[in-house]
Amino acid sequence: MYAFLDQPVIMLSRGGQMMVWAMRHWTRAVGAGRCPCGDVGPGFLKAKLMPGFPHFHMMMALLNRHALDKLAFADIDCPRISDGEALLLSLIRMAGEDSPEHLASAAALVIQPTAVPPLLMALDSLAGALAQADLWPALPMFDPDNASFPHE
Repeated sequence: MYAFLDQPVIMLSRGGQMMVWAMRHWTRAVGAGRCPCGDVGPGFLKAKLMPGFPHFHMMMALLNRHALDKLAFADIDCPRISDGEALLLSLIRMAGEDSPEHLASAAALVIQPTAVPPLLMALDSLAGALAQADLWPALPMFDPDNASFPHE
């Protein structure tokens, strides 16, 4: 999570940027009382990621209803990655790279126990669709021109 937290969205791969865009639009639609499918679905279609759309929607719906704590998502035009976005990007990456036990342990810290199995299925399927579409959310790229560190 910390690899993504508060990083510039522009430093993400195309797949990472797509996921942040989708998370923000999904939460905005739900907050406005609309079905998020109409707001997010066209982006998945344009990115040739429709096989991942139902799994993304399921992940977000499960977290919306069963998260242990409220997740924070940034406004659509925010240039930085929020806490909730960083967490979900990390879980998606874990689904594609880590052991199922490690992912289950991490998911159990985020969502109610009864929702862990369906969340794991959604994450696994979404990760597979992202990889298949060549939209894997890579870790942010380091840009020394945008680095924030103390100067002497």
